[in-house]
Amino acid sequence: MAQLVQYLNKVLLSYLLLMACGCANHEHKMVKVSMGDAAFSQRGELVLYRNQPFTGAAYSLFANGDTARYIEYINGKQDGLLKWWYPNKQLAQLRYFADGKKQGIHRGWWENGTLKFEYHFVDDEHDGELKEWGQTGKPFRVFHYKMGHEDGSEKMWWEDGRIRANYVVINGEKFGLFGQKLCANGLKK
Repeated sequence: MAQLVQYLNKVLLSYLLLMACGCANHEHKMVKVSMGDAAFSQRGELVLYRNQPFTGAAYSLFANGDTARYIEYINGKQDGLLKWWYPNKQLAQLRYFADGKKQGIHRGWWENGTLKFEYHFVDDEHDGELKEWGQTGKPFRVFHYKMGHEDGSEKMWWEDGRIRANYVVINGEKFGLFGQKLCANGLKK
């Protein structure tokens, strides 16, 4: 039994060492370049470094040296993480990209730390619930999308909490309250 425990400990230690080495090597391969570097440029939709499509992480700093933006690229296109901060070190945005297209859950915060938005993307299109809040944390908008098109229940509120819009989208047609007008099929009644 003691031999089995020793063997399992060695296997676990070996695994942890391999993981640590693999992660450490991956970190060192990530090229990090300041967006202010003269060799960093953009041609159309491609980001270049030394006139070649850039693979790595680009960053910018505030005057005090704190990170303002961090964006990952592969072959000149946003691919991976995008982070923006406010000067007070509060995270402003957290977004994800794959091959230049928005993917997954994107979140934003107000400078006071209150959640500002939460969007869901698939292949650069809104897909799922879209939520936005005011600086006080009160809901501003909750919409639903399917591959870039409104679909389902849509609601908006004024700052004081009163409903501003409340409608449903079915097969591309809107039914309900838009702004302050009662509407059916997009026409005033």
